Amino acid sequence: MHHFAIVALLGLAVYKTAEFVYGLVNLDDSRIRLLGTLALGIVATELLDYSVFAGWGIAVRDSWMGPLFTGLMVGAMSYVWPAVVSLISSYTRSGSGDIDQRTPRAA
Repeated sequence: MHHFAIVALLGLAVYKTAEFVYGLVNLDDSRIRLLGTLALGIVATELLDYSVFAGWGIAVRDSWMGPLFTGLMVGAMSYVWPAVVSLISSYTRSGSGDIDQRTPRAA
């Protein structure tokens, strides 16, 4: 379970890093953003030398495959985070700026 949490939080880090970089270079093409985010996930797991397969005890053919495919999972996980943040903010109504709607009033 810890390894899934590591992949999920690495996905969050990749998502925020990619959004920062794309904002700096003003990039709007979704195809390039997809490839860049997947590549950033691979770079992150290669730098950390992290393989979720090794953590789960799953054998892979060569040692380079573990971090590569884990990086693809991390890059794919980064596409889940905008929906998660949107879901949480819709339940908490954060960002709406309307405090009166959140505070119940007595009659």
